[in-house]
Amino acid sequence: MTREGVKKGVVVGMLVLCLGVCFTSCISGGSNRLLTVSTVHPEMLGGIPPKEEWNKTFGAPHLDDAAYDVQQTHEGGFIIGGYARSFGIAFINPWLIKIDSKGNMEWNKTFDYYSLPSFSGRIWSVQQTIDDGYILGCTFVNTTKANSEEGQPVQRTNRDFLSSMVLIKTDSQGHEEWNSTCAGLNYSWCFCVRQTSDGGYIATGGGNASTEGSPDLFLLKTHPDGSLQWLRTYGTSDMDEEGHMAQETTDGGYIITGLSDCNYVTDWGKIWLIKTDASGTMVWDKKFEGTGGQVSVGLKNYGNSVQQTLDSGFIVAGVMNYKGCLLKTDVMGNETWRKTPFLNDVSFFCYSAKQTTDGGYIATGNGLIRTDSFGNEVWNITIPTPFTAGQQTTDGGYIIAGSNNGYYNGDVWVMKFAAEPVTPNLSFTVTGGLGIHVKITNNGTVNATNVAWQVHVQGGVLHRINHTVNGTVDIAIGKTKTVGTSMFFGLGDIQMTVTVGDATKIAQGTQVLMFSILKR
Repeated sequence: MTREGVKKGVVVGMLVLCLGVCFTSCISGGSNRLLTVSTVHPEMLGGIPPKEEWNKTFGAPHLDDAAYDVQQTHEGGFIIGGYARSFGIAFINPWLIKIDSKGNMEWNKTFDYYSLPSFSGRIWSVQQTIDDGYILGCTFVNTTKANSEEGQPVQRTNRDFLSSMVLIKTDSQGHEEWNSTCAGLNYSWCFCVRQTSDGGYIATGGGNASTEGSPDLFLLKTHPDGSLQWLRTYGTSDMDEEGHMAQETTDGGYIITGLSDCNYVTDWGKIWLIKTDASGTMVWDKKFEGTGGQVSVGLKNYGNSVQQTLDSGFIVAGVMNYKGCLLKTDVMGNETWRKTPFLNDVSFFCYSAKQTTDGGYIATGNGLIRTDSFGNEVWNITIPTPFTAGQQTTDGGYIIAGSNNGYYNGDVWVMKFAAEPVTPNLSFTVTGGLGIHVKITNNGTVNATNVAWQVHVQGGVLHRINHTVNGTVDIAIGKTKTVGTSMFFGLGDIQMTVTVGDATKIAQGTQVLMFSILKR
């Protein structure tokens, strides 16, 4: 064979070898497993904050009105609980507002508990009941006690000792049907009330039977008519404790979150999570605090809201080291993950968190934040005033309520957002062969249009390979489109940077003449 024939044989042999290699699983099947990417594209693939549908304010100018709780009602409207200086006969009055699905006020009521003359009162919690009425968890500051010999010494040190928790039940139009206090808690405040599966109610807050000692966290259970069924307190005599939210759990018991281990001098609280049985007997409790030392005075760690999640664990929203905290636990209260400072925003206090229908979460604070099931941000809407309550609505949107001026000379502020835009769900794989091939699949429920992609290849002997191809592609629902480079020549190790939308994957391989062989 001539020298020319040998050269031709070597070239043909190399081509045959490369063709054989390029069709083996180490190029396509093996690399697919390593190079599959499902990601979020801010403009196309999710992560888009929903559009505002409407926002409404209620109150009078330069007076103090605010909302603490909001809930969607059975017919699609909303019920809001808070307080008003704009209306009512007391200095501050519990205020109940009913609005329709567009935010238009249908009626509003204020409540003055006349058998207990009050300087001020607030609705901290509201829930629609099974008979289409409403249950209100209220706190009233008692002017009679404040002016008495008993009240004078303590009002300078702890004004909460002058308050009383009151549950108020109304009909569907907000007319009072009954009210209930707890004889075992002469000094108390209520932050949450919820109807239970037997038609009764549970309530939690803080309180004490006398002015001696520190207030304890309480959980009380009533019959459907508001009469007391049982009362349980949790805490120690030398520390302050209080409950901020309670919920019946799927096993018939209760979960509570709030504050523990606080004396306002050297100890500034821990997030407290308590699980009880159906009679209020503690089954377990967990306390959570930050890892850093105390740097300023105030309530450092406390839970604001708790909800049982789809996996039977719990999601807790609160404050840890003066920063917003979203805390996920398992069914026994063991921490699964925490996010604090919440999404690296030290100004975002978590007042409320709810699980969404897809297993993620929303958190309200200075706006609304949406996360995935691990607490990672999907999108956020930042608003420079506090929103203390929110929930996902039946149309897939969101409702939040608070104040438009930071609970000082503001109005009740309610905002409704639409559902997130329906988006494609794209994944892509990268394979070698005669060029680099990118298969993009639309696993979503809408067509994907103008999906940007790019393939950049560099490396080879003496770094002679520097090849870039890009473009856009439309992908219908359930379809796959293949894009990529045509054949290019080179020898040696190569690196491929492949971008689809905002998702990027880097892969390694070898170029043999015109064939790209990807590593496993």
